[in-house]
Amino acid sequence: MGGHRTRNKQEELRKATQDEVTGMANHKVHTKRAPREFEFCRQCDDNRRSQLSGERHILELISLGAPLPVILNKLCTAVDVQIGDVVSLVLLPSVGESRVSSIAQSATQFGLNVFSSTSILSRDKNPLGTFHIYCCDQRNPTAREFQLIERVIQLAAIALQRHEDEENFERPSRQSGRGIDNAAERPPFIN
Repeated sequence: MGGHRTRNKQEELRKATQDEVTGMANHKVHTKRAPREFEFCRQCDDNRRSQLSGERHILELISLGAPLPVILNKLCTAVDVQIGDVVSLVLLPSVGESRVSSIAQSATQFGLNVFSSTSILSRDKNPLGTFHIYCCDQRNPTAREFQLIERVIQLAAIALQRHEDEENFERPSRQSGRGIDNAAERPPFIN
């Protein structure tokens, strides 16, 4: 009976050793894949950091009162670079329908396809403009691209709303020839 237990113990030990070896082999396989997976995760983190840094820069420009064309150009450039092979632009409602048609026609002549066209709305849901993206290929935005576009539209809305608020604030003071001295008459700040 003692020999039988010894054999069982030896078999258990051999099986445990084989399981450990198999586990180590599996671990080695995963270790070989890990650098590529880690590299992919690091690239995603770098992209997120870059995007957040860009958003922070745009918000700083807005808060410092940078000219609206500068802010909108930086937003469009960021989208063009991050998506690649696209051309984006922001059209304000004041541009008019004929200008929008002319731009769309020019894009078609250059072989560009509509990639995305989205309204930019104010806090009160009034149209401030539209964000257009044209692409060399005829395709729809991916989920990641769609999220990026949504974020750019939000930033553009902040910039356009601030610009509109500043114009509304300055318009009465220009008409009366003096600034608004009463704090209660000042428009609210954007949150």
